[in-house]
Amino acid sequence: MKKTNLGPVAVKIDRESVNALLQSLNQIAAIDPENHIAQSAQKLMQKIIKHGRTFPHDDMKLVSIYFYDNEASMLIQLVSMYLSAVQENTEDYYDRIGRSRKRGLGNPQSAEQTFSDKTEN
Repeated sequence: MKKTNLGPVAVKIDRESVNALLQSLNQIAAIDPENHIAQSAQKLMQKIIKHGRTFPHDDMKLVSIYFYDNEASMLIQLVSMYLSAVQENTEDYYDRIGRSRKRGLGNPQSAEQTFSDKTEN
């Protein structure tokens, strides 16, 4: 897999949201310590707790944490899996993705090609 040269991205999360996120990751991590998904959840949880920085902003308490693209991708997958498990019905949005682009702008195959290039190398 090719590594990208993109640096980490700062994510700022309010106190309630970070608590909900960490609770979700904790529940995933508790499923089975030997499972790679649970291990990923545990690693992300530890990273947020260890490397997150708290700060006030406009009467809010925020946490700032830097994520690399692979960490952000895993976090999105884990949260999506968790939400799918706790929600009864989820709508299928897949067919709506990319449909609002104007004709001729962008190449719908480019995202697929980029992903396959990354997974093949």
